[in-house]
Amino acid sequence: MRSLSMALVCAALVTGCDASKQNAATGPSAAAPTATKTCTAIVSAVERLACFDALAGTPPAPAATPPATQRDDASTSDQKPATRPTIVELVRRNEAERGVGETEFRLSRTEEAIPGRWSVVMSAPALGDAAAPPILAISCLSNISRLQLLAKQPIAPNRMNIRLLLDGHPISASVPWQVLEDGTVVDAGRGLVAIEQLRYLVKAGGRLQVESDYAPFSGQLFDAGNLHDLMKQQREACHW
Repeated sequence: MRSLSMALVCAALVTGCDASKQNAATGPSAAAPTATKTCTAIVSAVERLACFDALAGTPPAPAATPPATQRDDASTSDQKPATRPTIVELVRRNEAERGVGETEFRLSRTEEAIPGRWSVVMSAPALGDAAAPPILAISCLSNISRLQLLAKQPIAPNRMNIRLLLDGHPISASVPWQVLEDGTVVDAGRGLVAIEQLRYLVKAGGRLQVESDYAPFSGQLFDAGNLHDLMKQQREACHW
């Protein structure tokens, strides 16, 4: 009887030892190789790295957010400063040389970046005692003829009808002029559209008058006494 009891005890011990070995074999250390194989099977490098990080318990840290001052600086650098229209600056330089009491058109001529090409700008302020009269500008820029009126302050409408008269004789019908750039430039059209009116200014005249449905421009007069002589340089620059 004593021998039988001892045999049962030994059998129980052996069974327990085998169970412990089996549990050890199926624990975390045994699962690791399987999980590792799963990670290595992932094709995406980012997802594979995330898999290994998850196994190691060290998920990747979130990307650092730049300080607010850096973000503000970046957004500020992306904002382009407002620039004045080219013709406005060219006319400003032209008019800066105007003498007291001088009313005729002034002309400036500068060579452009392309050899043999010249920029020609002619301008004259409207006659009268206004502190900031509109300026009539005729130019050839980048080999393109332009006929424009410049105002000191931005104009509300985006277009207006204008007719020019040389010594009382219309040089065109009333046609739409478009407000361009920063709202201070009113354009009759460029290239052939401008030339259609400019070709009437190659003959001698005394006064150039504006008729318009835009009241501040209507009735403005310009001294065109020397305009026909200056037009020769504009025509040469723009080849018409």
